[in-house]
Amino acid sequence: MRRNIFLLLTTLFFAVTSCENANNPDPGVIGELDKQFILNAADDALFQVNAGQVAADGTTQKAIRDFGEEMTEDHTQVGQELQKLAAARQIQLPTTLSDERQQQLDSLSMRSGAGLDTLYANQMVATHERIVHTLEIEGTSGKDAELKQWASARLPVARQYEQRARALRDSLN
Repeated sequence: MRRNIFLLLTTLFFAVTSCENANNPDPGVIGELDKQFILNAADDALFQVNAGQVAADGTTQKAIRDFGEEMTEDHTQVGQELQKLAAARQIQLPTTLSDERQQQLDSLSMRSGAGLDTLYANQMVATHERIVHTLEIEGTSGKDAELKQWASARLPVARQYEQRARALRDSLN
């Protein structure tokens, strides 16, 4: 009986302690969902920078060039913001693209003219759909308050980019 009471009290102690820690998280401790969010967001930002440069340099369409340059500029800033958020959480962000994003970039780099324009526009629609979805999940389900706030603040911008990418794609057809 004493042993059961001891186990119950020990369990209760750890439950209360973990609740207190959830309210005041150690910035160096981050949940898996939040960690994956920041890693995926950084990969997307790096892809956007590189793909924007390829599109801006290889297109003959002013709209594609302008969008590519804007993606490069904006996502360079996003990458810097993510780097600060990651450093505060002791997460090392990769400096190279994931295999999937590298394949997309390679595919884009092999094109020119109308083929590049079409592929870039399609990639931007798909990428921004994924980004919007990822930001929505982090904004509602993330455990890190600062990351949730950052995701919620970025969401309207990502939605605008998604709409603009769709319009750009549709204008090419």
